Amino acid sequence: MDDALLRKHSMKRCNPSRSTERRGAVTVEFALVVPIILLLFFGALDLASMNFARHTIGFAAYEGARKAAIPGNTATHATTEAMRQMGLVGLGTGAVISVTQTNTEVTVSIQVPSSGFSWSPLGYFANYSIRETCTLRKE
Repeated sequence: MDDALLRKHSMKRCNPSRSTERRGAVTVEFALVVPIILLLFFGALDLASMNFARHTIGFAAYEGARKAAIPGNTATHATTEAMRQMGLVGLGTGAVISVTQTNTEVTVSIQVPSSGFSWSPLGYFANYSIRETCTLRKE
């Protein structure tokens, strides 16, 4: 009886060649999926950096307009404040800032090319620039 049980148990051995075949399939699946995952990752990184830059540039335009709206301040004060705000987070390289003042309003426009904010090596937004404008009433 022990002999029959031993033979039955020994028949359930794993086929070693089958695990080798599966290992090759896993390698092929990995090689096909990793580039897609990396592409999505770097795309999300580029999109997040663009969104961060857009909000920062908008805030810098607001702070510049706020500075220029104070009586006695000039367009130079607005430009300096906008550059300072963008410089706090490493933006502002190649930025073009224009300040327009009337008797009642001040408008600050900032345009920054993608070279100033794109961190991804793929460069999805290589020929893109962000333009933000803020208009405030003078005090």
